[in-house]
Amino acid sequence: MKISIIGLGWYGELLARHLKQDGHDVLGTTRNETKISKLAREGIKARTLTYPDVPGDELLAADVVVLNIPPFSEELDWFKSWKWKPTSWIIFISSTALYPSPASENAMILAAQEEWIKSSFQQWTILRFGGLIGGGRHPGKFLSGRKNLSGRLWPVNLIHQSDVVGFTRRVLELKLQQQTFHVVSDHHPSKESFYTDFCQKKGLPLPHFDQNDQSQGKVVPNEEMKKYYPSFHQLSID
Repeated sequence: MKISIIGLGWYGELLARHLKQDGHDVLGTTRNETKISKLAREGIKARTLTYPDVPGDELLAADVVVLNIPPFSEELDWFKSWKWKPTSWIIFISSTALYPSPASENAMILAAQEEWIKSSFQQWTILRFGGLIGGGRHPGKFLSGRKNLSGRLWPVNLIHQSDVVGFTRRVLELKLQQQTFHVVSDHHPSKESFYTDFCQKKGLPLPHFDQNDQSQGKVVPNEEMKKYYPSFHQLSID
């Protein structure tokens, strides 16, 4: 298949490499011009794309378009201005911040985009990613040394880079359409234990949580995902 990835970042670039290895014709967009020649050497055609520019016809005429751009206020109107091919399969990268309901401005933007995609395309799949980890990325780096943090008992809802890529490949392989998936691991330690452990192992200043906070948080359900992807990468400290 010809697969277009709008957003060749932390997730999209690794996905592109795996899809190329799987035998697909892969192209995509990036805001980083220095990536273009590197990806070209790997047989991945990349173009720059920044708001308010519109992707070229070749990108939007792919069999599959993976739409992977972080939300911002003008984004939905921007998407609507693109020259979409009605028969394309749209895989939209959303967020578990929508579960059980949107609780922030960005989450409300994503919710509106999900509804537009479901009403505008016959072939669609929505992947709501949990917190992203792996490939040198760990949210514990941002909590190191911070004081009076809330949510010490809240379970973390994370997903490893290997699994977001692996599950997307599974979606393509099985043609899982007209479905919304929460893409999160089975591993749900508390925020306090998980981030403290990370900082201890990395020799970073420890985060300090409000010990009076007894709120419980939420576990994001992943049962639909697990029907097709039962095994997860360990949420390792890398």
